[in-house]
Amino acid sequence: MSIEVSPANVLGIELNEYAAGLARVTVWIGELQWMRDRLPGAAQPPRPPRPRGAPRRLINADGSEAGWPACDAIVGNPPFLGDKVMRGELGSDYTDRLRKRYEGRVPGGADLVTYWFEKARAQIAAGQCTAAGLVSTNSIRGGANRKVLERIVDSGRIFEAWSDEEWVNEGAAVRVSLVCFGTQAVATGALDGAPSGKINADLSATDGADLTLAKRLPENRLVCFEGVQKNGEFDIPGDVARIWLKQPNPNPQSNALVLKPYCNARDVTGGSRDYWMIDFTGYDESSASLFEQPFNHVLQFVKPEREKKREEYQQILGCLSERSDFRKP
Repeated sequence: MSIEVSPANVLGIELNEYAAGLARVTVWIGELQWMRDRLPGAAQPPRPPRPRGAPRRLINADGSEAGWPACDAIVGNPPFLGDKVMRGELGSDYTDRLRKRYEGRVPGGADLVTYWFEKARAQIAAGQCTAAGLVSTNSIRGGANRKVLERIVDSGRIFEAWSDEEWVNEGAAVRVSLVCFGTQAVATGALDGAPSGKINADLSATDGADLTLAKRLPENRLVCFEGVQKNGEFDIPGDVARIWLKQPNPNPQSNALVLKPYCNARDVTGGSRDYWMIDFTGYDESSASLFEQPFNHVLQFVKPEREKKREEYQQILGCLSERSDFRKP
């Protein structure tokens, strides 16, 4: 007996009909890309049909937790939205109701995507589902976001995961984690394609130390160091950086003067992500422009975002200055 698994097996969960249509086409394109890379010459799969089932959400209009139907597995790509921008994108009322409903289950400083992980975990714990496979930004491995993975490990297990992957859309400046989790009875799986027994909440294997059990040193209490703040997309993948290092410049100087290897605590504890950083410290605009590739990258990706943030800051100051009780420091 043969069993076919394709986008046709998927039940849709989407409030907006137009967005649902986009999601179906996206899944279809993903299948086409997968077949192109792994099954060259295979027949093109048909466009997936309209999904069955009612749309689902995290909470209802009255603030109560929304119910999801029982199913075999939950597979999805929940929305990526950082905790600091949730109010701006979703509104303060919805954000407050969502955080209140999931209080004690999802930390207030966690990203929106983590609520879908917790909702899926609860479905599995209640016997309404066997397993789930969800996509998240790779930041789910640390900070407040990791709390939802810790709950998943406590009540079940992560049986397969990819800790740090490039997103499927070429050129997208985001890296993701793909996490499959379920009951303890799920068969042994793998981490980043290699066989693994237990997978920790930071998406590391038990072969090494479980860093999720690390405790803060009392000697460091009341000590704080913010660290380097990029304030822009200055980071460059290693394969791109090494190409730039070989390219000539009008100065003529090597791009190695403004292109430096970069690492943070995540690279130390979880393995190097092979990222480099553009650093124009000490250079004026005229001198920096002679490092052509790094400078063009900054013009294209960093400068527009910095200008947007500056305009937003000026608008905030303008609104505050109109208030009679506002006093500048």
